[in-house]
Amino acid sequence: MPISGDNQTNWFHKDYQYLKVKPEGIKNLKRNYSQVWQDVFALVVNDAKVDGTFLEIGGAQPFIGNNTWLLEEGYNWKGLSIELDHDLCAMWDGERPNTKLFEANALEFDYVKAVDDLSLPRHLDYLSFDLEPPQITLDTLRKFPLDKLSFNCVTYEHDAYRQWGDIFGHRKIFNEHGYDLIGENIMNGNCTMEEWYIHESVDQGIRDKLRSKRCEAWELLLDL
Repeated sequence: MPISGDNQTNWFHKDYQYLKVKPEGIKNLKRNYSQVWQDVFALVVNDAKVDGTFLEIGGAQPFIGNNTWLLEEGYNWKGLSIELDHDLCAMWDGERPNTKLFEANALEFDYVKAVDDLSLPRHLDYLSFDLEPPQITLDTLRKFPLDKLSFNCVTYEHDAYRQWGDIFGHRKIFNEHGYDLIGENIMNGNCTMEEWYIHESVDQGIRDKLRSKRCEAWELLLDL
C-alpha cells in the first residue's frame, strides 16, 4: 500500500517518488479526491498537463469521490459531466466553474453536440465512465459515439464484484476503437470494480510501464 499513509484510496505527497511514470506537475500534489486514484491515473497519462479536457459520465457528487475535481481545481481542466440524479445535481450549483453539468439521461444524451457546443476538441484527455446500476454503464457505452469522440485515457467502472450479467462486454468495444487495456480488474479492497484504458496514440512506453492485472489502483501506478 502507499508508503506515506494507511488509506489505500488517498494520494499522499511522498507517493510521488514511487510513481512508475513521474510527471513533473504531480511532484507537489498533496491529495486526490476520486475513489481509487482515477484522477491520478488521468494526470499521469496526460503528463500532468494544465488546461486539459474531460468528459465525465456519472458525475455524482462534485468534490469528494469525484473523478474530475482534482483536474479542475489543481490543473485548470475543463469539461462536461452528466448526472441524472436531481439531488446530486443540486450539489453542483455554482461550485464547478470549469465544468458544464448536464442533468440528463446518459443513454439518451447527445455527446457530440454537447462537446461541439462547448467548443471542446473531439479528442479529449480523459473519459470517466461510472453509472448506476453497472448494466446502464455498459448500455450507455454501446450507444456512445466512440467513432466521433476519442480520449487519451478512460476509467470504466464495471463493478464485477456484484456478479451481474455481461461484466466484460466493454472490452471488445474499447479494443475495436483503439484502446489498450492497461488496468485489468482494478480492485478496491476485495471488490473488483474498474478497468482502465489508454488510447493507442499515447506513448507505448507509458502503456507498458503501467500495464497491470487484478491489483489495487496504487499498485498500477506505484513501483513498491
